[in-house]
Amino acid sequence: MKSIKKKRSMASHRKLHFQKVLSSMIVALALLFAGSAGAQETKTIKGMVRDVTGEPLIGASVIEKGTNNGVITDVDGNFTLTVPADATLSIAYMGYATREIHLAKRKKQGDLRVTLREDSQQLKEVVVTAMGIKKDTKRLGYAVSTIESDEIVKAGATNFASAMYGKAPGIRITQTQGGSAGAVSINVRGLTSITGNNQPLIILDGVPIRNGGTGKSTDFAEFGNDGQIRSNGLVDINPEDIESVSVLKGASATALYGSEAANGAVVITSKRAKSGKLTVDFTAQVTANLPAYLPKVQTVYGPGRYNTEYSDYEKQTGGFYQRTMNGESYRSLYNTTMSFGPKYDGSDVLYWDGKMRPYLPATDNPWKELFRTGWNQTYNLAISQGTETSSNRFSYTFMGETPNSLTGSFTKHNFKLTGSYKPARTLNIEYSLNYIVQDVKDRPQTSLNLYGSFSNMFSSFMDIPYLKQSYVTSLGYRNTYAGGDATLTPDEAWAYDPGYLNGVSNMLWNMYHHHSKETENRLIGMIRPTWQITNWLSLRTQLSTDITDTKQTLEYETERPNSLYDPSGSFQNINRRYDIVYGDVMLNFNYNIRRFDIAATLGWTGRYENMNNMRVSTNGGLVTENWFDLNASRYTASSTLQRMELLKTGYMGTLSLGWDNYLFLELTGRQERSSTLKDQSFFYPSANLSFLFSNAFRMPAWWNHGKLRLSYGVVGNAPETYAANIIYEQGSDNGFTWNYVPSSWGNANIRPEKKYEYEIGFESKFLNNRLGFDVSYYNNRVKDQILSTPQPSTSGVKYVLMNVGEVANEGWDISVSATPVLTKNFRWDLTANYGIYRNKVVKLADGVPYLEISNIGGGGAKIQAVEGRPMGDIYVQVPQMNENGEYLVSDKGLYMNQTELQRVGNINPDGVGGLFSSFSYKNIFLDFSIDFRIGGDVINEMYQYSTASGLTPESLQFRDTEHGGLSYYYPGNNNASGVPVQVDPSLGAGPNGETVYHDGVILPGVVASTGEKNTRIIPAGYYYNQTYNWGTQPEQLTYRHSVFDNSYVKLRELTIGYQFPEKLISKLGMTRLSVSVFGRNLFYFYKALKNYDAESSVGTSWASQAVVGGSTTATRNFGVSLRASF
Repeated sequence: MKSIKKKRSMASHRKLHFQKVLSSMIVALALLFAGSAGAQETKTIKGMVRDVTGEPLIGASVIEKGTNNGVITDVDGNFTLTVPADATLSIAYMGYATREIHLAKRKKQGDLRVTLREDSQQLKEVVVTAMGIKKDTKRLGYAVSTIESDEIVKAGATNFASAMYGKAPGIRITQTQGGSAGAVSINVRGLTSITGNNQPLIILDGVPIRNGGTGKSTDFAEFGNDGQIRSNGLVDINPEDIESVSVLKGASATALYGSEAANGAVVITSKRAKSGKLTVDFTAQVTANLPAYLPKVQTVYGPGRYNTEYSDYEKQTGGFYQRTMNGESYRSLYNTTMSFGPKYDGSDVLYWDGKMRPYLPATDNPWKELFRTGWNQTYNLAISQGTETSSNRFSYTFMGETPNSLTGSFTKHNFKLTGSYKPARTLNIEYSLNYIVQDVKDRPQTSLNLYGSFSNMFSSFMDIPYLKQSYVTSLGYRNTYAGGDATLTPDEAWAYDPGYLNGVSNMLWNMYHHHSKETENRLIGMIRPTWQITNWLSLRTQLSTDITDTKQTLEYETERPNSLYDPSGSFQNINRRYDIVYGDVMLNFNYNIRRFDIAATLGWTGRYENMNNMRVSTNGGLVTENWFDLNASRYTASSTLQRMELLKTGYMGTLSLGWDNYLFLELTGRQERSSTLKDQSFFYPSANLSFLFSNAFRMPAWWNHGKLRLSYGVVGNAPETYAANIIYEQGSDNGFTWNYVPSSWGNANIRPEKKYEYEIGFESKFLNNRLGFDVSYYNNRVKDQILSTPQPSTSGVKYVLMNVGEVANEGWDISVSATPVLTKNFRWDLTANYGIYRNKVVKLADGVPYLEISNIGGGGAKIQAVEGRPMGDIYVQVPQMNENGEYLVSDKGLYMNQTELQRVGNINPDGVGGLFSSFSYKNIFLDFSIDFRIGGDVINEMYQYSTASGLTPESLQFRDTEHGGLSYYYPGNNNASGVPVQVDPSLGAGPNGETVYHDGVILPGVVASTGEKNTRIIPAGYYYNQTYNWGTQPEQLTYRHSVFDNSYVKLRELTIGYQFPEKLISKLGMTRLSVSVFGRNLFYFYKALKNYDAESSVGTSWASQAVVGGSTTATRNFGVSLRASF
């Protein structure tokens, strides 16, 4: 034991001696190196930094690595820096790969010639922010979502917005149906304005462009106003010309846009020529658009009414109707749009074509006869070349579409030129020109709206192919039925009016005989000179225009012969023009002082908008049939003219400070005037802070990036043009003219709605950037809501425009990205995002507890903004209940409705999000995207009225014993006023031979007059017609069964393709060749809204998106794409 202890003691002594010697050596070496460092040689290095084309890079940083000793290059790309002879220089420029040069290892002495190359990863870290200013993402203290070009075009989207579904948190996309001619709505972080605009500002290459789709009277798009599907301005932008789309979400990000930025901004950056030789890119794409998610129609029962209205023949035959033709009686069907008739049994009935037919459904899907497979073909050719002094990219895209509607066509020619020219070293001129020509013939109709009107309903017994052949006579007029309107071709008339032809017949006539021809020319141009005064000071000016000119003719053919009726038909000519002229001047300062950098801008912006809408039309029909000219007007031709002008100007400034590449502070301000307001200006400030703690502290090797963000900003939402005006209306009669006060009054002192928002964000990347996340919390208050406020009758007006409301929003934007697999041949990238949004109407005007936003179905359902509640509450009639929670039933067996409408839902989703996945194995790639919506209710008018008519599969419940119906008879067969008596289903007849029916319903509840349990039977047809009807009633009628949760999970995009090897295609002079097949809107994994498409809204305003139906068919798209580069 002693020996062991002694050995341990000697070992400890030797270890201690070694540590002392080592410490002495380290101190000596440190002193030696310190001495040599103090005495080492320094030298002055001169050099030039350029890109691969030889262009000088102005403002590139040249820093001695490991120190704060550095400079930036001047206007010629030159620099001078004194450093130790063995120093390492780090040369960096935004968007380019950083280079390091070890001076001691240089073989050639003399001035440095440094060439930097663009780096794709670095480019992704550069985003275009407000006013077209490019910034490194590390400097941003607010959230920005960027979607790259490949994600936009890969799955064949016809516009960039519809390609954004589920690809960025906090952004909700809603596309109206109608193919390429349909509109798209973008909503950023929920609703900010109760009655105003909720669409984001659209910025193309740094300048604002026309969008529309707000639903206001000055909205150029005007879609849906004439029963046709229309688009908004953003769908004109060609996806093939887009490099990236950045969405600026918070108030701090958009404050430089002032009163137009309360709803965020979508910043589109166009593709530009890359440096080097001439390149040619070609894309060909063909897509088949199949009608999808059409309403289902029951095929068990045919046309007819419910039994309380039966004739004796209908009682005897179970709902068949006796009809006389040519003196003979036939078994037929009652003329009605309802489908409460007899069950299909194959027996012969007299059809409205005058022939006997088996009583069987003509089709299980009548809608398929009203739509066709649509086709879209898109071809793009782009030519690019860059030199030392200039770069140009010219692109031409042709798109031709055959819509799903039975008629019509849509073609678009899109020409785009982007480039730059450098006439001098210090002067660079950027420019772009986009010319778009669109021809639309017979826009798609809101066909599904047939089920939005009781007079237009039709059932599975409708022979639509026969109707297509017979709805027009051989002379070209609308057909009629025997005993109906006078006709020149009585032998072609239908045998009788079945009651359900009206809707489809009207739609076919409108499709084939109401001709609409539109030609739209749009020119978007921009020129942007930049003068680099010094290496730290530049002056940028910009002038742009967006001109849209549309000419439209409407030719409605003569419906009935002028020889028998007053003239019909019409001709209308519409000329619409919308001009935007925009300009700005910005002085930019950027300077680095060792570890401290400062950047500032000072500028002015101005925008002028002008809209003219002129219409002339015939009046009283065409006196010469089908002569489409104003001279054919029966009476004096009518004309209307609508004009609008808008001017906005503003001064702005920014100050950005950075410390040691990890701490950044930015302040901005804008002082703005607008012609929509009285002569007053408003200030919109913002501040944001970015802290890169991964640069400030030594992080673990697996933690590559970490940043905290904090921002605050104020932005606005200006009133609609002329809304604030105080004007009198004018009337005239018998040569006298007078002025009078309108029912709604403006307000000269109105202020813009102001949004005050703060945002906190945290982002990180790990494991060599293979895993990352970004989380943002935002909270805002939108004050001074502009509302038309009720006034006392003594004031002389009903409503006055006032700043009285306030709306609050808060939410979370969450994004996670990962590369779970990365090998030489296989890569898997995954991105998921989710946006949570909460909204509240903090207050309205004093004494105004709610504001009605939308009135649906004659007041049967209303969308309201209620104080203390989220915007978009849905109110409908609901049954009365007693103190025990039991429904109160009338003596007729129907529920008694409450006097006031009650809240049954809200249109706002609890959250929206998406999942995007990309796989690549060698040259094969597979991408898919899924988007989803959780919560948020919609009103399904189509379901309401078609159920009232007995057309939906849901209306089969209670119709017979098999579907849960009760058996009963009317004493004495007195169906009209007799009280039904319940019997056993096996009973063949009543005690006096009465007919027994099996479609009885007893509504749960107690009879209000007696307090006893309800036992009154009512027929199923009567139940459905009374429950799901239109308007309001004191009994039974309600829309509560037609308010549905609109949650869904959808496979939005799927792409499978092959990238040909470069070795193979290089022999053909190609640098890239790929082919792919893709699908869009393929199917729902889950959909709460049964039998209808979850995205079938007809407009882009927030209230219209809460109503399902009234649009045209949704589509399921399959396509093939070829992409080649030379």
